[in-house]
This record gives sequence, structure tokens and C-alpha cells, in this order.
Amino acid sequence: MLLAGIFLIPALVAEPVKPMSPGRFLFIFDTSAAMKNRVEAVQKALNTMLATSMGGQLHSGDSIGVWTFSQDLSAGNYPLQTWDADKAPVIAASLTAFVGGQRYAKTARFEAVQPLLNQVVQGSERLTVLVFCDGTMPVAGTPFDASINQAFAQKLGDQSKAHQPFIILLRSQLGKFTGCTMNYPPALVDIPEFPPLPLPPPPPAPKVIKVTNSPPPLIITNIVAPLVIIGTKPGPPPETNALPTNAPILPTNSPVAPPTNQIVAEIIPPAQTNVLALAPDNSGADNKKPWIVVAAFGAVAVVGIIVRLRSHRRETSLITRSMNNRR
Repeated sequence: MLLAGIFLIPALVAEPVKPMSPGRFLFIFDTSAAMKNRVEAVQKALNTMLATSMGGQLHSGDSIGVWTFSQDLSAGNYPLQTWDADKAPVIAASLTAFVGGQRYAKTARFEAVQPLLNQVVQGSERLTVLVFCDGTMPVAGTPFDASINQAFAQKLGDQSKAHQPFIILLRSQLGKFTGCTMNYPPALVDIPEFPPLPLPPPPPAPKVIKVTNSPPPLIITNIVAPLVIIGTKPGPPPETNALPTNAPILPTNSPVAPPTNQIVAEIIPPAQTNVLALAPDNSGADNKKPWIVVAAFGAVAVVGIIVRLRSHRRETSLITRSMNNRR
């Protein structure tokens, strides 16, 4: 991380600063009847300002616009100029000739200027406005109206006797008025500095996502299999050849198998796979055992009957023969 920061330092230093847009200068001339005997003073003031590039604040590439007004506003009668210090004498001569060729009549109304001026201020990054007037009109629509109108009242007589105009200088930045000076030729025009531009807003802070370490889920293994009882359903008792009630009781260690109708309990140990194992169903084979015993007893009984009949026949034949011999 330290090496990455060292490599990023030259890039941050070398990053070019965003250049300011070219400056805009707007000259507004009062063409009322009271300004007719002040035209020469206006022209001298213009030559002085342009010869010094507005005290060094008029830079190459800045634009110069010109308006005139009395009862109404006239904009666009003079073409927009792009300032070039090498062509300063040419631009100054053209502008002073334009001022001398105007028709001066009626009275001036600042209300004719104010709506369009506010639109230009709002649409400009940096704007310098110079209003050349006789001081008889009240100014409205700026943050400095009270100071301007007070200066008019104090200096109106002096400027009128000297046939000198008033020069109101207004400056705006980022759509808002930032400064104003009242100037009285033949004194030089006071041009205030622009305030520093506001710093750009800091980048938004990165979103921090908090990750909490939740405990792992509980896992239960080796579940013991439940006890399973496997047995056979007792069959119906046989109708014949039933065991005698006085049959001897066999001991528990006797090799003789228990009766088939006895329930046998078997405990199945848990398998390693944790799956219940079911014992095979031998109920079918156990149910056949009683019938096999009955069949065996039946066969023995039949054989006994047959042997009994044969012996009876022999006895009968012997008796018959002995009786015949007696006769």
C-alpha cells in the first residue's frame, strides 16, 4: 500500500486543474439627453481602460459585449469582440467610434436593463459589468441598490458640472453578484478581485458493509436407533392333538425350541450408517410349523388304524377257522 501511494503522488500532482471559462465583460452605455455633453469623457475613460487591459484583468480570449439604453434597451448593435492585447488599439478605436455615433435623447430607465442583465448574470461563470450613466436614474434589482443610489445623490452635482459620467462596476460569479464599486472619472476605475472559487465537494464516503460472524448451525450426528420389537402373530389353536395340560415345564436352558405362539423380543444394535435395520419377517415360516405337527400326528393315527384293522381281520379269520374245525 505504501508503494502504491508513492506511485500515485506524481499522478495527483500532475493532474491538470480545470481551467476557468473565458471572462465576460459587458459595457452598457446610457444614451439619454443628459449624456450628450459627456461623450468625450466616456471615450477617454474607455481608451484608458482598454490600454491597460482593465488593470491587467482583461485577458486574451475574454469576450466584450456592448448594450445601449435610454427608455428601451438595445442589444446586439455592436458585434461581440474577443479580446486580444495585440489588437487593443484597434478594438479601442472601434468602440469609441461606436459611442460617438449614438443618438442621445430622452431620459434613461434602468428598469429597461435589469431583466436581461439578471439573465446574463445567472448564465455566466464570471462576469464584469460597466454601466456608463448620468446618475439621474434610480438603480434597482441588485444587492447594492442603496449604496449606488446614495452615491448618485452625493456626487450628481460635481459630475454634472465637470461633464463627467458615473461608472458603476458590478462583478458576478457563478450566477450571483459578488462586488460593486462606484467610479467617478477622470479618476481610474476600481476593479475588485473575484472571490476564490468554492472547493469542489468531497467524494462520497465508501459504504461500509458490516459482516458479523454468526455461529455455525448445530449438527447432531450418531443418532442411536430406537428399540425395535419383532414378533409373530399367534395362530389359532389346533382343533385336535392339543398338548396335555400337565406337560412338563422345560427349563430355560433346554435345547427344545419354545412354542411358536411365544413373542420373541430382539434388540437390534444401532448400525454405523444411522439407518434403522428391520429384521426379516419370518412370520410365514412360523405359521407353517403347527400345521406340520398336526399333519404328522394325523399320519401316525391313520397308520395305527390301518394296523388295527389288519390285526382284527386276522383274529376274526382265526376264530372262524377254529369254529369250522370243531364242526
